[in-house]
Amino acid sequence: MSDKINVLIVDDIPETRENVRKLLQFEPDVKVIGHAGSGEEAIRMAKELRPHVVLMDINMPDADGIMASQTITTTVPEAQVIIMSVQSEADYIRRAMLAGARDFLMKPFSGDELIEAVRNVHETRPTYRMPPPTASPISELTAAHRKKAVREGNVIAVFSPKGGIGCTTVAINVAVALSENGHKTLLIDGSLQFGDVGVMLNIKALSSVIDVIERMSELDHDLIGSVVARHESGLSVLLAPPRPEMAELVKHDEIRALMKSLREMFDFIIIDTSSSLNDVNLAMLDVADRIILIARQDLTSLKNVSRFFDLSEDLEYERDKVMLVVNHGSNKLSITVKDIVDTLKWPVTAVLPEDEAAYSAADQGRPLVSSTLKRRPISKALDQLTIQLQNEFARKGMVVEEEEVSRLGRLARLFRR
Repeated sequence: MSDKINVLIVDDIPETRENVRKLLQFEPDVKVIGHAGSGEEAIRMAKELRPHVVLMDINMPDADGIMASQTITTTVPEAQVIIMSVQSEADYIRRAMLAGARDFLMKPFSGDELIEAVRNVHETRPTYRMPPPTASPISELTAAHRKKAVREGNVIAVFSPKGGIGCTTVAINVAVALSENGHKTLLIDGSLQFGDVGVMLNIKALSSVIDVIERMSELDHDLIGSVVARHESGLSVLLAPPRPEMAELVKHDEIRALMKSLREMFDFIIIDTSSSLNDVNLAMLDVADRIILIARQDLTSLKNVSRFFDLSEDLEYERDKVMLVVNHGSNKLSITVKDIVDTLKWPVTAVLPEDEAAYSAADQGRPLVSSTLKRRPISKALDQLTIQLQNEFARKGMVVEEEEVSRLGRLARLFRR
């Protein structure tokens, strides 16, 4: 089986097809297996050649690039579509993503941009699994009982009533640490207007939470796999909308429905929230199993945190839902961590020390816990916070309604052995 990435080029202008081919011809891991000059021809050739990547022009005769992409992603699901266009408006990008495209290249593009896009969509393509073998009677019995067992992922929202004190840094590093510890983890940029997760992880993606919200009726593992960005740690990332005004398209009831579905797909879902308390942000906090509340050692922060505790009582949050974390901790400040505990009457779960490494990591787009800075005090503190979360949720495990499910599960494992 060839290790090359097989590419189909689709454009109605022969010169453009040839130029794209030339940009790819010297790449040892890429092979151009066909050219098409129309949407209908592209569909036919994709079914016949089964390419890994389709470079699709958006404006073509007969079936345009959007229509052709929809058909190809449905009939040839292993093919990843990259749309090429001279149009860069948000509407074109959204239509391309909804059609199943994995990336969007603005013409004219360089060879490096093209190669990066081809390799990226191929490396991050969803996995298509063969149907499972016919179940034995014992596994069928176990499956029937397992319907009464519910395993849900854990949702953790990182929040502060005041912006700019490190929520994104905490959310990113906890999510990366969980992923590197073997948990299937999703990080959501919940700061929908001005999210920084993509920048701080050095991730570029055209798809966002908007693409999921608009296709909620189709939500499954394959759709999520096609929309989320992949970090080198293995972490899945769902980015904020590309334009601030698009945040208005996300409604609080859609967030609740989305979280309910995502719980079935991931072990942990980390949400980096904004400091505002609108309906959408409150929905994120409501559905969270734990809220990591970030505070600093100053009077303004303590005032805002105290007000949030009052609000959490009004919202009838359980006391153990909120974990207070002090960021930029220092022994040199007049307000100590003990003062915070005494004033707020709330335990401090973790203290993340003041460390210039946090700023350099953000500038480099590298998480503290997995970079050359992982031995720094703040990195170790973030690792310890992650371990605390793992230990706490390890006790949650799987909710089982009948004791017999556990017995049958053990019997099924013995049977397979």
